[in-house]
Parts: sequence; C-alpha cells; structure tokens
Amino acid sequence: MNRPSPRHKGVFQRCGPKCPPDRCRTHRWAYAVELPAANGPRRQVSKGGYETATAAAAARAEVVRQHHDGTLPADTKRTFGAWVLEWLAGKVERGELEDTTARGYRDVIENHLAPTIGYRKLAELRGIDLTRAYARIVRERAEQIEAAETKNAQYAAEAERVNAKRTTAGKVRMVAAKRCAVPRPISPATVQRIHAVVSGAFKSAVKAGLVTRNVAPDAELPKVERKKVRPPTPEAYGAFLDAIEADRLYPLFVVAGYSGLRRGELVGLRWADIDMATGRVVVAQQRVSVGYRVTERTTKTDAGQDRVVFLDAGTVAILKTWRAAQARERLAWGSAYTDGGYVFTHEDGQPLHPDAVTKRYARLARAHGLPTRLHALRHFRAAALISTGADIAAVSKMMGHASIAITSDLYGSLFDKASAEMAENAAGIVPRRGRRPA
Repeated sequence: MNRPSPRHKGVFQRCGPKCPPDRCRTHRWAYAVELPAANGPRRQVSKGGYETATAAAAARAEVVRQHHDGTLPADTKRTFGAWVLEWLAGKVERGELEDTTARGYRDVIENHLAPTIGYRKLAELRGIDLTRAYARIVRERAEQIEAAETKNAQYAAEAERVNAKRTTAGKVRMVAAKRCAVPRPISPATVQRIHAVVSGAFKSAVKAGLVTRNVAPDAELPKVERKKVRPPTPEAYGAFLDAIEADRLYPLFVVAGYSGLRRGELVGLRWADIDMATGRVVVAQQRVSVGYRVTERTTKTDAGQDRVVFLDAGTVAILKTWRAAQARERLAWGSAYTDGGYVFTHEDGQPLHPDAVTKRYARLARAHGLPTRLHALRHFRAAALISTGADIAAVSKMMGHASIAITSDLYGSLFDKASAEMAENAAGIVPRRGRRPA
C-alpha cells in the first residue's frame, strides 16, 4: 500500500500492512508524476529509494522542470549495456565502421564495459561513474596479471623440484614448467580507446533523446604519453635487406620501406596498380585480417581519390625481377595456378595472408636486429622523407594520413631535428669574416 506524504504532492512510501499507521521508518520514499503530452499518450515517471520525502519531492520537481524545458530523457529505464550494443549495431548496419574497428569496439564492450557499467541505467550515469569504471578496469587487469605471474612462479618452482629429483636419480630428460597466459596491462592509451566507445555511444544517445547531455567529457582520463617513433637507421635497414635477399618476401620488405605502404596495402597490391615505366603506384585496395578472416576493401580518401606514391628506379628494378620469377611459377603450376593479379603471392599465385607476413617479418627482424613490428618500415619511409627536407603536408599526403595533425603527432620530433639541421645548413652558406661559407 502507498502511504502519501502529507507535505509533498506525488511522494509516498510503499508500506506493508504491518507498518505503523503514523510513521514508517523502514521503507524509503518514492515519487510518481504524470506528464502531459501535446501529442500521444500521457507519460508517467516514477522512482523510489530516497531516504527522505524531501529528497523524493526535489527529484520529482526536477523531472517536471526537465519536461517543461524539453530536456527530459525519453527512456529512463534503458541500461547502458543495451544501448551501446544497439548503437554499435546501427553503425555497422550503416557501414560507418570498418570490420576491424567494429571488432575492436565489440571487444571493448564485451570485455570491459558490460561487466563494469553495462547494468547501469543510461540516463543515470555521470562522469564520476565512468572514472570509477575505468579505474576498476585497470585495477582488475593488474590483479589478473599478478595472479597469472604467481601461478607461473609456482609452476616453475614445481618443475625445479621435479628436475632436482630426476638429476639425483640420474635421469637425463627434464620436465618443462607449465605456463599460463599473462594478460597485457591496461595502458592509458587503452583507457582512451575504451572511453572513445563510451563517448560515441553517449553522443548518439543525446541525438536520440535518450539522455539530456553527453557526460563522457566529465570523466577523468589518465594522461597518455606518446612514445617517440624510432625508425630503423638507413644502415640497419640496408644491412637487413642485404641479409634477407634470398627470402621470398624480400621484394615485399623492400617496397614496404621504400613506399611506406601499410601491411594491408602491400598484400592487396596488384600489378595493374603499378606503372613500371614511371614507378607510379595507385593504392586502390587493401587486404585486412579480422579474426584471421581476410576481407578486401578500397583505400579511397575522404575526397574519393586513391592515394598515389612513387617508387625509385632501384625498387622498380627489383619488382621487375620478381615479376619474371612469378611468371616462371605461373608456367610451372599451369592450370593449378591462381592468377588474381596480386604482386606478392605464394608459389601457386594465392595472395598472402596479412598475419603471415607480419610473423615472417618479425622472425627475420629479430634475427637481424631490426624492430620486430612491420610498421617500423612505414616509419622508416616517413623518416627518410623528413630527412630530405620534405614538408609536413607532403609527408602526410604520401603516408595517407587523415590529417596533418596525425603526421605531426607521430613524427614531430623528427621534423624538429630536420628543421634544426636545415637551419644550420642555411646559416652556413652566409660568408662571414674569417669563415668560409659551407
């Protein structure tokens, strides 16, 4: 039974038959309000759990005010978990996300957001709730890492005890310690990516009228210290290429460093995209791996244009030699050869899997002292352009960055170094008394 407040309209306690008739100290206060609508049915809003009748009345008055201002959320019962999944499904259906991006968003939702704030009401979340959720995500991952490392230490100690007994007994074969996977820590950059999903979901929720404002900017985020790009030196890259010249993927790793193409662009490159006479390459498509399943997609810019890069004569000569070798393979395989027109293929003409290229490069790079991420060769290309005095706009265009700001963030320190060298060189051409110009 509802016991109304004698002082506040629409405020009551949900009491039972055993509650005292004058004043109940057991049940909390709630409010209910019917809101008139210009079109459609009237809307009733109610909520309980307030310590006092005054607090319930204040909350009721705020609902009435928001209704009059047109800022009252349309849905006060929808959870954040339900909305963020609906938001992601809508973006995928409209084709606004690449497959890899959609998969990353889904992983963030399932692994981080659903367990922490998925059950919370969308309209009730505040910036402090997001801040606490991010802190919890970082803390729980640290606990998982500590637990895994403790278990691995126990496995190692057990193996050591068993092997000590075997050594005493004269047995030669030793027992290897078991190991469990140690998860990666949640870095500040990862928190930023998680927050980007939350922010996007809230922006759309505001547009849909589900919440009155986007509370994501109110969250406190850890500071991300961008790592400086350290590309291979020309000497190290040259020595690497000399050492792997007999490897099947040698031409690919040459093109990677001399063009700056991304991994997906390299394995998606076709002979029709290359003008051997001029070295002009049209970057028209890429092959990307999503859960090891490969999909192809275009690489057009926002302006609807394909990116163009140019290869030097030496790299073109290597590609001509490679094309001749590929032609011999086509003849050897005969009708079993798959001719998809790709530049880099297996012996039977099948295109390369992006992940296989990454793994092959990592093994070769590790053996010859180069950074083990294939993306390092893309950084090498940018550094080479910067060292020749190319301006930031030209580098940004050739690397296919969405904006100059991205290029500046990645390679700002390299531009500073190049600018300092150019300043010294420019000053050196001015003749001064007792000093020859450079």
